[in-house]
Amino acid sequence: MPSKLLAISSEEKKWVQKLTPSRGLIYHFSRGCLRHVMSNLTGSDPLDIPLKADPGEPPLLAEGWGNISMSHCSDALLIGWSLGKIGVDIERKDRKFQAYKLSKRFFTQYENCEIEHLPPIQAKKLVLKRWVIKEAAVKWQRGKIANNINQWIWKNQSSFAYHKKLGLKVKVYEQNHEQWTYAIALDEDSLIVKPIICLN
Repeated sequence: MPSKLLAISSEEKKWVQKLTPSRGLIYHFSRGCLRHVMSNLTGSDPLDIPLKADPGEPPLLAEGWGNISMSHCSDALLIGWSLGKIGVDIERKDRKFQAYKLSKRFFTQYENCEIEHLPPIQAKKLVLKRWVIKEAAVKWQRGKIANNINQWIWKNQSSFAYHKKLGLKVKVYEQNHEQWTYAIALDEDSLIVKPIICLN
């Protein structure tokens, strides 16, 4: 985490003022980091990055700049950048939640059967893995979590997830790093075998 907030656009500063203090801080932090990272990768000034990232909406880059997605948890920010569509999600592995209850509420009967007889620790790991994969897929779709989390299906160990209502299919990559677990969703025909992960 940077020791100070990084530069954001004048439009983004207006959004900060409209948000609650806590949401404004997260918004400023995430957009500033995104601009900073892309500035390092492209050589452009952070404020010249053609980014539109309104609160609650998927971030967009100008045509020709590719696609981005971002996710944050209490102490980490994950930024994904790709020529094709991309969705990312990150969570702490020690996040507190009731695995069986969450699964029954948001997952399919098949997915619930997978964890039904697992010990609590293993069930929690699988539910968290499934959640980050599904949320990354929803972000790839540019959809809403509430309407789509239960529509995306991921079978344990599969390299793909699919949307049962819309017939969409994505390639998924899930990984653990230290205290976090994260997932990346890419186009079904993406040739990327393993995304490049840069840690900062």
